[in-house]
Amino acid sequence: MDDNYDLVVIGAGPAGEVAAELAAVFGRKVLIVERNTPGGVVTTTGGAPTKALREAALYLTGYRQEEVYGVRAAAPLEAVMPTLGARIEHVRDVLQEAVAHRLAARGIAYLQGTARLDADRTVHITSPDGLAREVTAHAVLIATGSRPMHYPGIPFDDPDVYDSDTIYSLRTVPKHIVIVGGGPIGVEFATVFTALGIPATLISNSDRLLPNIDGELAGLAADEFRRRGVQLVLGAGANKVSRVDGRLTVRLSTGTVLAGDAVLFAAGRAPNTEGLGLEPAGVRLDARGRIVVDRYYRTTAPGIYAAGDVVKPGLASNAMQQGRAAAAHACGLVFGVEIDQTASSAVYGLPEVAGVGATEEQIQATGIPYAVGRCNLAVTPRGAIAGHGGLLKLIFRADDRKLLGVHCFGDIASEVVGLGHVVLQLGGRVELFLTLALNTPTYSYAYHDATVDGLTQLTKLMGIADSRGTGDAAQ
Repeated sequence: MDDNYDLVVIGAGPAGEVAAELAAVFGRKVLIVERNTPGGVVTTTGGAPTKALREAALYLTGYRQEEVYGVRAAAPLEAVMPTLGARIEHVRDVLQEAVAHRLAARGIAYLQGTARLDADRTVHITSPDGLAREVTAHAVLIATGSRPMHYPGIPFDDPDVYDSDTIYSLRTVPKHIVIVGGGPIGVEFATVFTALGIPATLISNSDRLLPNIDGELAGLAADEFRRRGVQLVLGAGANKVSRVDGRLTVRLSTGTVLAGDAVLFAAGRAPNTEGLGLEPAGVRLDARGRIVVDRYYRTTAPGIYAAGDVVKPGLASNAMQQGRAAAAHACGLVFGVEIDQTASSAVYGLPEVAGVGATEEQIQATGIPYAVGRCNLAVTPRGAIAGHGGLLKLIFRADDRKLLGVHCFGDIASEVVGLGHVVLQLGGRVELFLTLALNTPTYSYAYHDATVDGLTQLTKLMGIADSRGTGDAAQ
C-alpha cells in the first residue's frame, strides 16, 4: 500500500463511499479509512437496519393486513423477537459485504482504524491492533458521520434506557415503552413497537409530529398513531429520566411524569468530530460542533473537505450527493459537482410519509399564489386492492402551474414521490402528469387523479376571483 494518494476519505458511510467511488472511476488513487465497518451507520444501526426491523415486524405480526382481511395471522411474540434480530443481522451482513465488494472492485484501498489530521493533509492512521502509519493526500474528505445525542439527566447507563444505536440490543419485551423524539427516528420505532403490540408513548418537543414534513401529512400520521393506540405527548421535552420503585419515570418539561419499562431517547444526533485533529489542521467548527463548509464542501483548511452528518445530520441520499460534489471538486471533475436542490425526504412510519419540494406552509409564507391537487389513495385501483388508503398531494403555482411540492402519505410513499421529484427537478408543470400513460393498478396513477383535482380547484378559484374582479387565483 502506498503512502501518497489523490484522495483520502475518512469514513466509509454513504458520503465517503460515493466520494471514493467517483474519484476512483476517474482514475484517482483513493484510500478509505474506517474505524468500524464498511457502510457506516446506514448499515449498522441506522437506515437499513431500522427499515428491516419495521418490515420484519409488520410481516411477522400481520399488522397491516388485520383490518383488511379481518384476521391477524401473526407469529407468537416470543418467536418474533429472535427472528427480528436474525433478520437485522442478515441485512447488515449483506449490505456491509456489498460496500466492501464495491470498494475492492474499483481498486480503492481500505484501512480499518482511526484517523487524525496533521499539517499539509498528512493523515495519521492507527489500526485496531495499535499499528500506526502515515499517509499524505492531495485532498482529504471527512465523512465520519454522527451518533445519537446524549443529554444531561438521561441515564444511558441504565440497562433499560436506550438510544437509536443501542435499542437493537433489546432482548426482553417491555410492557410499555416511552419514546422521546417526534422526528423520523422516533416515529419509525413507534411504528415497530406498535406493530409488535407493545404500548408506546411518543413524546415530541414540537407541537406536532414530524415538524419538517408538510403539516397536512404530519397530521394524518398523528391521527393514525392515535387510532392505533399510541399515546402522543406534543409540545413537551424530557428533562429527566430516573427509577422509582423499580420502574423508569420520565419527567417532562411541562411537569408531567410518565412511567414505562423502557425508554428510547431518539432526539437529535451529534457529529463525530472528536479526535480528528481538526483544530490543528485549521478546520473550523460552528457552535453545534459541525464542520463549516462552502458550496463545494471545502472546509476552512486548504484541500480538506467534509460531507454528510459532520456538516449537518440528514438523509443518506443527501450525504451521498455532498460526498460526490466534494470529490468532484477535489479531483477537478466536471461530473457530480451539482447538488439536487429539491432533495426528497421519507419517514418509514405506518404508513410511510414522504415529500419533495416545498411544503404548503413554506409556500404560504412566501405569498406565492398556488393551488393544491389531492388524491385519496384508497379509491385508486391499487389502493382498493391493497385495502390501504393515504394521500397524494400536489402543490403548484397558480399562474404558470409549475410544480412546487409533492407529498405522499401511504404505502411505498417513498417510492411514489420519485415521479414527482423528477418533474419538479426539471421545472415541469403539473399537467405533465396527464400526458403520461401511467400503469394501473399502481399508486403512481394517483398523480393523474391528483392533477385533475388540482386543475379543477384552480379553475374554481380563478372563477371566484374573476367574479370579484381581483384576478387572484391563490388560496
